[in-house]
Amino acid sequence: MDITKRQMEIVQAAIKVIAQQGYEKLTTKNLANSLGVSDAAMYKHFDSKRELIHMILNYFQHISNRSIAQINAQELSPLDSISSFVLSRYDLFTADPDLAMVIFSEELFKNDHSFEGNLLTVMHIHRDEVMRYIMQGQEIGQIRTELNPLHLFRIIVGSMRLTVTQWNMSKHAFSLMEEGNSQLQTIIKLIEVAK
Repeated sequence: MDITKRQMEIVQAAIKVIAQQGYEKLTTKNLANSLGVSDAAMYKHFDSKRELIHMILNYFQHISNRSIAQINAQELSPLDSISSFVLSRYDLFTADPDLAMVIFSEELFKNDHSFEGNLLTVMHIHRDEVMRYIMQGQEIGQIRTELNPLHLFRIIVGSMRLTVTQWNMSKHAFSLMEEGNSQLQTIIKLIEVAK
């Protein structure tokens, strides 16, 4: 991802403003204040609020792609690949709760439907990779073959999204990693071929 150090600082500041104050409060003035620079200095790095949001979504896509590449480089079993995918997301969001708030925000997409394309790209990458792990697991007899891979993807990722949303809404009242891992183990028990 081609981004300068200063742009990354602005992206992180924007994520924090959206997560803590809402999309409407993401203004050049608020960003400039949080970074201790002038309003004019902001325009050297981003032409518009839309461009900044697209950069945030591209940043998330970059993180996701890097995580998937790391999983695939390990040559794990299909179930271990699924586990690594899910747990890496919980780890990411635990480390950066503001990013979780922004990525799962409906507010962004109500304001500008052009952002949907960015997020759909990430979702399709996730779908394709997780379904590939599922189908590999079915081919080698690790995952039940009568289960539809697309439905399993939705169960795995949909339950992850719900857990992150509940964690955010509870103001992080529980351990996302512990609850997420416990939920993941339940799903694995349901889809794994009995030994």
